[in-house]
Amino acid sequence: MARLFSKLKAIDFFKKIPSDLTEATLTGAWLSIVAAVLMAFLFVAELSAFLSTTTTSQLVVDRSPQNELLKLNFNISFPALSCEFATVDVSDSLGTKRMNLTKTVRKVPITLDMERQHQGAAVEDTAHKPGPKYDEEGRFDEEPDIDITVPLSHENFEATLARYPIVVVNFYAPWCHWCQRLEPTWEASTKEVHDKYPEWDGRIRFAKVDCTAEVDMCRQHFIQGFPSIRVFRKGHDDIYIGGMHEHEAYMGDRTKEALVAFADSLVPSAGQPHRKHASLSAAPKTAGCNLAGFVMVKKVPGTVHFVARSEGHSFDHTWMNMTHMIHSFHVGTRPSPRKYQQLKRLHPAGLTADWADKLHDQMFVSEHTQSTHEHYLQVVLTTIEPRHSRHTGNYDAYEYTAHSHSYQSDSIPSARFTYDLSPVQILVQETGKPWYQFLTTSCAIIGGVFTVAGILDALLYQSFKVVKKLNLGKQG
Repeated sequence: MARLFSKLKAIDFFKKIPSDLTEATLTGAWLSIVAAVLMAFLFVAELSAFLSTTTTSQLVVDRSPQNELLKLNFNISFPALSCEFATVDVSDSLGTKRMNLTKTVRKVPITLDMERQHQGAAVEDTAHKPGPKYDEEGRFDEEPDIDITVPLSHENFEATLARYPIVVVNFYAPWCHWCQRLEPTWEASTKEVHDKYPEWDGRIRFAKVDCTAEVDMCRQHFIQGFPSIRVFRKGHDDIYIGGMHEHEAYMGDRTKEALVAFADSLVPSAGQPHRKHASLSAAPKTAGCNLAGFVMVKKVPGTVHFVARSEGHSFDHTWMNMTHMIHSFHVGTRPSPRKYQQLKRLHPAGLTADWADKLHDQMFVSEHTQSTHEHYLQVVLTTIEPRHSRHTGNYDAYEYTAHSHSYQSDSIPSARFTYDLSPVQILVQETGKPWYQFLTTSCAIIGGVFTVAGILDALLYQSFKVVKKLNLGKQG
C-alpha cells in the first residue's frame, strides 16, 4: 500500500516547495491583494452574465401551422351609414367570399357626432335572411286606375300622420329597380286596404313619399335604401315600450297578399303606441353606426369590406357618405400584461405607442360624393420565445404598416381594408450561457489572474535583486 501511494505521488501536478525555501515579500503581498480583488470582481461579473439572458433575432420563413386562421379585430364608427344596411364582407386571393358576416359583428347606432344612442340596445345581426319576395312583373298591368295614391310632400306629411292612428309609408325613388317592382303591388295593396278600411273607419292608411322630390324629409327619417317601408303611429315612427322608443320598419315580403295581411294584423294595434308588432323590425333612429367585432381570415392576401348592402333595396350612391373613425384595428390577440412586458423587453426595436394599431383613433373624411376609402395593410409576424417557457410562453405579435387613400368611382362607396401578410417571420429567442461555459470561464479567470500576477511578481522580484546588486557593487 505504501509503495502504491509513493507511485501516486509521482503524478502529482502540484508538487510543493518546502516553506523554508520560499521567501515572502511586501511587493508579493500587494500583488496578491490586487489579484484577489480582481479575481473576485471578474468572477462576480461572469456570474451576473451567466444568470442573465441574451436575445437573438433572425428572419425565417413563416412557421405558422398550415391553414391557420388569422383574427382581424376592428371597432369603427360610420356617422353617416345606417345600421339597417351596414354590412361586413370578407374576400381573399383564393376566391373565398363571405358576405354580410353577422355572428362576430356587433352594431350600435350612433349620431352624426359619433355619440352612442342611449335608448335601445345594440344590434346583433342574426343569420342571413333571403331578400323579400315580390309579385310577378306585369301581374297588375290590367288593373284600371291603379295609381290611386299621390305621393306625400313636406306640406301635408305631418298632417297626414296626425290624422290616422297608423300610416304605413313607402319611401321610394323612381329610378330604383326594386321600387319599380313594388309600385304596382303597392298601389293594388293600397286600394284593397283602403276599401277594407275606408275613410270612416280611419284606423290605417297607406301612403308613399318620393325621395327624389323630398330629399330633406327622407334624410330626416334616415332613409338610405329604397324602397324603405316605415310604420307611423299617431304621427310618430316609434313606439314607446319599457321607457325606450323603438322605430318600426317593415322588412317582410312585398307581395300584395303579404302587405294586405300585414295591414290586417296591424289594425288591432291602432291607437296603442305601446304595442309592438311581431312582423316589424327596429328601424334606424340615428344616422350612423358603430361596427365592432372580429373576423377570422386565411393567411393570404384579402380584403375586409364595410359597405351598405341589402337584398331588395337600391342605394343612391351620391347619398352614401363613408366617412369613418377607426377606434381600433389590430391583428391577432392582444397580449396579457405579463406577455406585454415580455414583448416590450425582448422586441428587437422596442415597442412604440402604436406598435399593434397604426390606425388607432384616425378619422377619414369623404370630401367628395361617391368616395371609397381604402387602407392597405402589410402585416409582419414577430414570434417571441422566452428562455424558461419556450413551448408554453411563446407569443405571436402582429404588426403592420398602413397606407390609406380615397378615390371616386361609379360603384357604391365603401371602406376597404386590404391586408397582405409577409412570408418572412421575425423570430426572437431568449438564450443563456450553459453551465460548463460558466465553469470554464471562471477557471480561466482565476488561473489567468493568478498566472499573470505570478509573472509580474517574479519580474519585480528579479528587478529588485538586480538593482540591489548594482548598488552593492558601487559601494564596494
